[in-house]
Amino acid sequence: MDDLDRLVLAQERAEKHFVDQRLNGLNNSRVISATDCIDCGDPIPKARQKAIKGVQRCVPCQSLSE
Repeated sequence: MDDLDRLVLAQERAEKHFVDQRLNGLNNSRVISATDCIDCGDPIPKARQKAIKGVQRCVPCQSLSE
């Protein structure tokens, strides 16, 4: 899998996540942390989910997105 494949996969996951949020009727007052990273799909540790309300990425992917 090359970088372009990873980018396409990350984009597809992000789009699916966005659609899922809209379909579930989530709004800004109810922020839910993801259990899996929207970019790479790896699990997000429980401690990170609790520490950062609404977290969507694992630490390595968050670092790359910044």
